[in-house]
Parts: sequence; C-alpha cells; structure tokens
Amino acid sequence: MGTLLANFPGMTGNRHGTSKSRAAALLLALLPVPGSLPAADMARFQAAADIRAAAEAVVLERLADAPGQVTARAEELDPRLQMPACDAPLSASLPARTQLSSRLTAEVRCNGARQWRLFVPVKITVRQSVVVAALPLERGKVLAPGDVLLAERELGAISGGYLTSVEAVAGQVLRRAVPAGAALAPALLEAPVLVRRGQAVTLQAKSGVLTVQAPAVARGDGALGQVIEVQNISSKKIMQAIVRNEKTVEVYLP
Repeated sequence: MGTLLANFPGMTGNRHGTSKSRAAALLLALLPVPGSLPAADMARFQAAADIRAAAEAVVLERLADAPGQVTARAEELDPRLQMPACDAPLSASLPARTQLSSRLTAEVRCNGARQWRLFVPVKITVRQSVVVAALPLERGKVLAPGDVLLAERELGAISGGYLTSVEAVAGQVLRRAVPAGAALAPALLEAPVLVRRGQAVTLQAKSGVLTVQAPAVARGDGALGQVIEVQNISSKKIMQAIVRNEKTVEVYLP
C-alpha cells in the first residue's frame, strides 16, 4: 500500500518541520475505523474506487501516445482515509514533465464545496512486441532472419533497451551468447567487419560529379559505414575513407 497524502484548505506546515505527511497521519488517527459507520454516513464519503479510477484515467491519458500496450493500476487506498463526498466531478493531474516510468503519482482533487486532494501512486506496465532470440545463439554469430522473432514482453522487465524490427538485426554480429526467448538489446549487436587490416581495397575519390579510383591498402579493420585509414599504393599518401563494402572505401575531396 503506497503513501497517500491528504490536504485540506488551511492545512499547512510550519518552519519547524510540520509536513503534509504528518498532517495526513493525524487525520488518519482521527478517522473512525471502517465498518463502524452506519450505511447512511458512509454515503457522505468519496468511494475509494472513484479516486483510484480518476488517478488511472489521467495516467492513461498522458501516456496515450506511448508505444505498446499501457496498463495503469492505482494502489489501494488506506481504508482509514475517508474523504468527504465531492459534490463536483473529481479532477486529476500529473506533473507537467512526466515521463514514462514504472510508477507515477497522480494528484486527485475535489474542487467542490469541501475541497481536498490526494496523491495516489499508480503502477505502470507496458507490453510491446520486441525482437527475441528464436533459439540459443552463440557469441559471434551473424544473425539471420530465422534466428530471431517478435514476441510480446513487458518493457519494465527488459534491461539495456530493446529492438522492434527483425530486419534491423539481420547481418549483425552478437557480442555474447543469448538464450532462447531473451530480448536482444542494441548493445548486444555490432556490425560485421567488412574490411581487414592489410587488405587490398579500391579507393574511390569523389569531387562533385567526378570519381577517381585507385588501389589502396587498409590500415585497420572497418565495418560498413565506419571510417578507417587507407594508404594509396601509387602515391603512398595516407587518408581516411569510409567503408562502403567488402572491397571498396570512399573519400570525398573538396
């Protein structure tokens, strides 16, 4: 059961440390034990289900554009906390810069004749289809489409991030072994090395619409799109070039 703070107009702290939580605790101590009130008197208090529903609704509204399936569940209210029945519709809000997390706190207010407010913790769960290993995968494996599949997972249970496209991981290399069913995080993948140190490559130099080719030697390993040093065999000049494929690197001239 989460912490709930109740506030009524005129209830403030002093400079010696009287807090809202202490005021709420005092309020709880003064309230009658549930079940000790006649049914007619119970109607004078706001239903806990209505308060929780207001908190859940504002969270779902704020996270309407979040990826995946979002579920919001407000924590049970302390049964000793009986708030006066509100003669106006309950309103609820979240901090302006609320970000998606596993737990949010909604402020539920009564703006009627007897005003009050509660801070209600709400647990958030998000489920989404992510890329997982279709079978046990060893370290260094170059991934093929059949090695992975999409499966629904709770995002809060995944550490290190996740991927949502099977096509995006095809051809990538695993940095470590992954068991079947485990979600693949971006940090687990690396692009395969296309060019090795000492390998003969074709150096393409571009300047506007003009393209010149020359034989060169790679001075380091490089994956697709990475920049490596190469040496022009004819001029012996060393320059940086972008790896375009297994045999070609490219440099742009001013």
